[in-house]
Amino acid sequence: MKSPYWYRKQSIRRKIFIPFFAITLLTTTVFTIYGFIQNNRAIVNDIDRRLLIAALTMEQLLPEDYFDRAIEPDAIDDVEHDRNSQVLNVFLENVGATYLYALTKEDGRYYFVASAEVGWPYWEEYVNPAPNIFELERTGRVHVSTTDDPDYGLLRSVVRPVKNADGRRFIIGADINAHEVTALKQRALINFLVMGVASFLGAVLFSYLASVSITRPLMRLSRFTRNLVEGDFSAAIRLDPALFPDRSETNDETALLSFDFDLMQQNLEQHIEELKITQSARERAESELRIAGRIQETFLPGPFDTDPFGGRIQLHAAMLTAKQASGDLYDYFAIDDTHVFFTLGDVSGKGMPAALFMSAVVVLLRSTARLLNDPAEILVRINDAMAERNESCTFVTIFVGVLNTRTGEIRFCNGGHNPPRLLGADGAVNPWPVKTNTVVGPMEGFKYVSETRTLQPGEGLFLYTDGVTEALNEAGALYGEERMDTILSRAGAGAMAEQVNRGILDDVAAFSGQCEQADDITLLTVRYVGSSGLD
Repeated sequence: MKSPYWYRKQSIRRKIFIPFFAITLLTTTVFTIYGFIQNNRAIVNDIDRRLLIAALTMEQLLPEDYFDRAIEPDAIDDVEHDRNSQVLNVFLENVGATYLYALTKEDGRYYFVASAEVGWPYWEEYVNPAPNIFELERTGRVHVSTTDDPDYGLLRSVVRPVKNADGRRFIIGADINAHEVTALKQRALINFLVMGVASFLGAVLFSYLASVSITRPLMRLSRFTRNLVEGDFSAAIRLDPALFPDRSETNDETALLSFDFDLMQQNLEQHIEELKITQSARERAESELRIAGRIQETFLPGPFDTDPFGGRIQLHAAMLTAKQASGDLYDYFAIDDTHVFFTLGDVSGKGMPAALFMSAVVVLLRSTARLLNDPAEILVRINDAMAERNESCTFVTIFVGVLNTRTGEIRFCNGGHNPPRLLGADGAVNPWPVKTNTVVGPMEGFKYVSETRTLQPGEGLFLYTDGVTEALNEAGALYGEERMDTILSRAGAGAMAEQVNRGILDDVAAFSGQCEQADDITLLTVRYVGSSGLD
């Protein structure tokens, strides 16, 4: 295919510069728009996660029996209400949200029974409820939305249902003004525009300077050959001495070309040496990251040995990191002849900071779990230790359990992590209802509550990080919990723990296709075999 006539008649300098200019304009525009879209998505996801954490944590910050008492106008006195509001207000400021509240419904009307706004009265009527309140009433599930509140304006909101011991329903909500979300997006737009324009101008300048540096020697050589022909190859005609730092003189065209090639080769050698130095530095950095990843792997346990427990349990964990170092964690070890400690967690953030935080949590878990038998006490100790000087507010969602290998009893505590799945002896898969405590690490003084349940022979637990459910395929769709539960069901009754994990990993890989893994994937399956596992 011939190039357009107008392009063919341009100078070599323009023939070089025009494609560079067009490609630079196109790539800068595409990457700026794509980066802005991804950043907006990350902003909304981060805000939703903070709001969800606030909604989940509010129940933990109030007195344990608060919702059992807050059922009528005079149930909570002003002193207690103000004290609770101050505690919630401090937490709300740390989370970075605007509103945090709890509602109850009485005679078709909604009333505030708790609020992070100091001075807000107890049992104040919510006269004009936002649409998301009615949507939660309709579905009975956690609802995340942008809602137009008649009194408070446009809000990004998370609301969740709560029941007290008598079955009375309450609503916990966490909101942030939509204009704050818009402001974050606008700042991101300005930043991306500035970076895009700067990158474009820099690339154009580089393209222009590159075209000049490439064509200038050709133009000088062209002038020399033209002058040489017009001057009948006179010996007085000399090549521009600026092309020859050593002032070499010759009228032999082949020698001149050879010298130019030699000069080009010298320059090329110089560039190669510089590239080697740069590549060597990059390889050293990547090697250090790989070494860090291998060191991190030493914190994780090897295959679980079931022999000391007579085959009464199966336990297997797997991790697929997105980068050289991981922010996920898992661990398990025998506490004594009849008890096994196991845990799985996910550190907020990515890369080396998350990996370092993960390593510190694993070390603290191992030392603490050997001293304390109560998972809640373990998380209290870990939280207070990690919160000290935690200026970045990094946190970890974590599930900690202790399994009695003779009875199947599990004592556990969930620190803000995804609820596990119960693998039934008949192959059925169901969510395991657990009390969601707050995440571990952001602030000192959090309280955690342990729970105890018993696995029947053949039953098991499947724990996972959100790298599974949030895996993306090439169409941008999420893997999701529904597909995960389907694959777990296909494993069937009596599937080995390793087979369960392998089935999920293989299906996530098939689902993602060529889409790059964005987050660490970690799985842990424990199955109680019971006396049937004995020889």
